[in-house]
Amino acid sequence: MTTVQDIYTYLDTLAPFASQPSHDNSGILVGNANGEVSNVLVCLDATIAVIAEAADNFADLIISHHPLMYRGTKRVLADDPVYALISNEIALIAAHNNIDIAVGGLSDLMLSKLSFRASDVFLDSEGYGRVVELDETLTAKELAERAKSAFDCTAVRYVDGGKPVRKVAVCAGGGGDLLDTAIAANCDAYICGDLRHQHWVEAANRGLTLIDAGHFHTEDILCEDLVGKLKVAFPKLKIAKAKNSVDVCRYVV
Repeated sequence: MTTVQDIYTYLDTLAPFASQPSHDNSGILVGNANGEVSNVLVCLDATIAVIAEAADNFADLIISHHPLMYRGTKRVLADDPVYALISNEIALIAAHNNIDIAVGGLSDLMLSKLSFRASDVFLDSEGYGRVVELDETLTAKELAERAKSAFDCTAVRYVDGGKPVRKVAVCAGGGGDLLDTAIAANCDAYICGDLRHQHWVEAANRGLTLIDAGHFHTEDILCEDLVGKLKVAFPKLKIAKAKNSVDVCRYVV
């Protein structure tokens, strides 16, 4: 019998939960740690649609990247995803910042998807992001096009730093706060998500090629990777990426 705790313990070997910062909320968030698991869905966000899919397919466990609860929850009403999980007796494990900073985690997956070589150079001292020297020089547009293809983006926004790109920083999800760090590391380009207007202006002023490949798209790559690893570790379980783990935004392009 495989339990929720067994899967938690395995995930802990990939990305130790103890490494998460104090503000994060990764771990077993809903359910019984000793509950039996035979069917697992993996997703970026445990939305109502994902939970309904899990219930329809008799899944026992959802593994999400983003935690459902970050701060103190004061009430759980009928339209709350937590209520849906409990009502359908589905457990939830969130693996968030621990996977963001893990070796083999999201930053390394980004480099792989971009067809860049692996790098052990962290963008910041906490382990977020990676910095890599390319084997070839790219233009800003070429790098933006590569990011769009690598992460299957509907569209990407970018600032052309006005110089050839050889040294690149990457960070999955909301990486805007590390813009100054990428500049201080003498990077020619930085690929991340969730950028604000001030970041675009700063990049233009400082001659940095800046590419917003989207929070969802730079992190969605984790799901299939986790599914593959879990299938190897737990070959008797039914494990799949949730069909409803999708970008909830729509675009006019």
